[in-house]
Amino acid sequence: MSPDRAGFVVRRPRVPFVPDYCVLAPAAERPGVGLAELLRAAEAVARREALARFGDPECFSLLCNAGRTRRRRWPHVHIILAPSVRAKRWALLWLSLKHLSRPWRWPGLRQLRRLWRARPER
Repeated sequence: MSPDRAGFVVRRPRVPFVPDYCVLAPAAERPGVGLAELLRAAEAVARREALARFGDPECFSLLCNAGRTRRRRWPHVHIILAPSVRAKRWALLWLSLKHLSRPWRWPGLRQLRRLWRARPER
């Protein structure tokens, strides 16, 4: 995590096949930030990142999650850097499958891993 603008945090989660991806969220000390302010900050971050990565400040897509998201209950914006529509589609496909790429989060698999580690050596 890295602080970006005052009161916002940029995280860069690793997602397979999506190298240019980050998430902007309000910092813990700013729980009541407005959605419009969050979107303005996300656009500024996205433009800066796209310019640095591709030389064009228009190579990005924003995906806004308001407060009632499935995993976290605070607003955040996914920033996807992509030089083309095809690259954007590819990134969105892999983002939609990201939970499948994390098998340790599958409900039964964690328990199986614990049992496997706890088995006696022969």
